[in-house]
Amino acid sequence: MGLYDMARRVNAVRKAYLKKQAGKVLSPVRRIERVFPPKSGRYVAMTFDDGPDALTVEGRDRGLTDIILEELSKYDAHVTFDVIGTTDGNYPDEKGADGTFMWSGNAFDHYPCFGMDKLGGAMNRPELIGRILEAGHEISNHGTTHTLFGKMRAVYGARHHLETLSQVVKELQGLHQYMLQEFGYRMRLGRPAHYIDKIPDGSSAYDAYRVMGYNYMAASFDGAGWQPLPSYSEEVSAMVEPMRKALREDPECLNGRIIFQKDGCNMARRTPIADALPQQLQILAEYGYKVISVSDLLDMSPFEDLSPDAPQMAAIKDLLGREHTVGYKNNTYAPDRPITTDEIYIMLAKPEVLRAERPMGPRELCAAAMKNVGLDITGTSGNELLAVLDRAGAGTDALRLSLRDKRAVTRLEAAPFIASLSRALES
Repeated sequence: MGLYDMARRVNAVRKAYLKKQAGKVLSPVRRIERVFPPKSGRYVAMTFDDGPDALTVEGRDRGLTDIILEELSKYDAHVTFDVIGTTDGNYPDEKGADGTFMWSGNAFDHYPCFGMDKLGGAMNRPELIGRILEAGHEISNHGTTHTLFGKMRAVYGARHHLETLSQVVKELQGLHQYMLQEFGYRMRLGRPAHYIDKIPDGSSAYDAYRVMGYNYMAASFDGAGWQPLPSYSEEVSAMVEPMRKALREDPECLNGRIIFQKDGCNMARRTPIADALPQQLQILAEYGYKVISVSDLLDMSPFEDLSPDAPQMAAIKDLLGREHTVGYKNNTYAPDRPITTDEIYIMLAKPEVLRAERPMGPRELCAAAMKNVGLDITGTSGNELLAVLDRAGAGTDALRLSLRDKRAVTRLEAAPFIASLSRALES
């Protein structure tokens, strides 16, 4: 694992740079890792990948998903299950070696284990999906077959992967349509298999999620347990003690964050989450945390850099609720940044205009938005925006007063203007 750990450290530096760059262009898809800490209490979102899982846990008489659901219910915790459809079509294949990244299969992934695919996945275990939804949890899209979106030779060698954006969209649509047809449930979040974003045809997971109308569900705290250690007890400890230590040093450190967990085996085919989760939930409760789903966290506080108590938040949530593009790719809002005409057009555009099944750069995105809006916006001073409201017959007296004679309108100040104008254009 040493080489992988080194690669992760190098990748962390690269990701920090990319995150900074992602804060420069508005995007229909935001990468959600954490949000501005809510002021009303301590809230943390928890996610579980790779389930549902009906494989009987060693020493228990039930499957892992049932165990997780029972423990969550004891704390009135509601989480996001990042589920797959089924891996039982991922053959021919050979069993991988325990303790390696190929543990579940050499050519494909198999959940919950190689040769036991019928015990896992939403399409094989609809009864578990029913229990998850009945308990009030959220479900997100981890891929119909958990096939890699692209290659990562350093870790997964020649493992099979998809080649084009169309193939990735099809991979997501299989599970999406199943959840709609069987449960009347629309998923709004996705996480790529093994976090591989780049698709060989030059597109990315962000393009696929744009087409699907999803946000990219990432995480900012690793619940651990997925890497093998010498013993099961050490794996459990590695899931519990870092959380305990982090909260002891700073009780607020998890407020507004997303925790990554697994609803499945680790690389050693063990399930430390079964014994670690009760301890994690107890620790979180001791520090006054409420465990909620990712979407509930976003409803409470949508962005990393904007307090949910901002007076313009009602207008921003109105736009988000109608699926308008509002924030930047790195889930920032940049409230003090001056608004530009390009950004106004993008924020006004109807959601379906920005979901064409092909990659769009910033300029093409803006051009599509301008064509869709069909309104001439020549400047961004307060009085110029007031003139736009006059032509559209929109805006309240309070909004007009807030804009009048402003030389430069910030993105935060512009939110009520855009919300009001978008509703006028829709009517």
